[in-house]
Amino acid sequence: MLFEVGSYLDAVTDAYENIGYIILFSNYSPCNEAYHCCVSKIYNFLLKYPEITLCIYFSQLYHIQDRSPHAWWNREALRSLSSLWPRVTLQRLPGGAWPYLLCHFVYGIPGSILYYPTPPSRTLADGQN
Repeated sequence: MLFEVGSYLDAVTDAYENIGYIILFSNYSPCNEAYHCCVSKIYNFLLKYPEITLCIYFSQLYHIQDRSPHAWWNREALRSLSSLWPRVTLQRLPGGAWPYLLCHFVYGIPGSILYYPTPPSRTLADGQN
């Protein structure tokens, strides 16, 4: 929805011509499945605004496991999008960032219910990413 023609980002970038950097936080990485086509929409947005650099932080990779029927397509779309580095950066959120974002940017979420220790496997995965 953010990257469609006439969407919020389109309106903001038209209204403020000096935008050079956009940071997005998302629960899932962008995909390019038939009903969403997020990666294709991101490409079109970047073509329209060549002066903008985009950084996407995500909590989880979306449908990239082999059991998903769209795994190959989504992995290839992410590789293609990441090939636009340094203009596009895709990064997994560090372990403690998601509770912080929920607590500070989502109305009505008390911080006490969000505390949970980061598992060692997640810490290791974040380091490798």
